[in-house]
Amino acid sequence: MRFVRGGAARSVAELVRLAVTEYTSKAGVTKLVNLRDVPMSKARRAVERYLKKNKGVVWPDEMAEELGIDYRIVLAVVRELVAERRVEESSRKVEGIPA
Repeated sequence: MRFVRGGAARSVAELVRLAVTEYTSKAGVTKLVNLRDVPMSKARRAVERYLKKNKGVVWPDEMAEELGIDYRIVLAVVRELVAERRVEESSRKVEGIPA
């Protein structure tokens, strides 16, 4: 509130927008994740399509970001698929080796 009263921004909302813009600029973030509110059935179809297109090790956090679906929903779908033995759980994250 002091920043607004001091003239740094016209409102708290503008101050937050400015702070987020500066943070993302300094952090090198080029896009912000915009999560969609989707039902579990639609999320499951999206995850299954994603897994068919992206063979190999795929992580729920990466899927969530790419699909724009809340991580907790994606993780719940992945757990269902593991329980149904439709996907296999990896024990550790595999890092790629740069060429």
